[in-house]
Amino acid sequence: MSFPGGKGANQAVAAARAGAEVEMFGCLGDDTLARERMMDLRNAGVSTQNITMKAGIHSGIAQIMVDKRGENAIAVAPGANSLFSLGDITLPEHPESKRMVALFQNEIPQASTEATIRECKKREMLVLWNIAPACHEKPSRQTLGAVDFVICNRPELTALVGEGDNETLAHVLRSWGATNVIVTLGKKGSLLVTDQEAYYQQAFPVDVVDTVGTGDCFCGVFACSLSSGMSVKQSLRRASAAAALSAIARGAQTSMPSADEIDRFLSASRATRQ
Repeated sequence: MSFPGGKGANQAVAAARAGAEVEMFGCLGDDTLARERMMDLRNAGVSTQNITMKAGIHSGIAQIMVDKRGENAIAVAPGANSLFSLGDITLPEHPESKRMVALFQNEIPQASTEATIRECKKREMLVLWNIAPACHEKPSRQTLGAVDFVICNRPELTALVGEGDNETLAHVLRSWGATNVIVTLGKKGSLLVTDQEAYYQQAFPVDVVDTVGTGDCFCGVFACSLSSGMSVKQSLRRASAAAALSAIARGAQTSMPSADEIDRFLSASRATRQ
């Protein structure tokens, strides 16, 4: 069984379905898979004008194994992703009338990611960096200083910083230059660490079917919510609700909920608590 995926594409689809106007930047091979994925993105409402196609190389693919608990293990063949560079794209200028959010992940070369992050910050965008898969090397202080929210799960955080409790490790990452750190903790929710507080967002309890794409869903919906003007904590709650909905459906992009589905789920959760 195959599903459309890729972390950047998953996050783009999640943000678009949650209500954002989304443009994706990326790299594909000139093959059938690429044409199918481009169509999937357009059908989800994602602009693909800044996705480049490279001749003579395959598009990135991943093999995903899901256990009886819905947990997953993933092996990736990056293909064309490894050829992405800042020179391939044209970044938009920041419009005064919109809150523009740039969301990054690590399925392209880290040097290209860091260079693009710095360029987005020059354009006064709000920058989110999902350090997944884990960074191969410590990011530069200049890059981390351009990031408003670093988002990672516990294994990605320890791979980068080392062992310790989540709050301590998040503060270490902040000492390297990051402004705010979000650690996603699966069924334990998520942790936001800023210069003022450590705030825990509880997870929404659901009967998990498949966790593939839940982290991407969280990131995409968090970015969407911030872009719409929601507060950080409101955005965390909405992202957590979306991730819960993603976990009760199979696949990655196929499991991303719509804005209406997220809103109904949040309304039902509030009614249950009252």
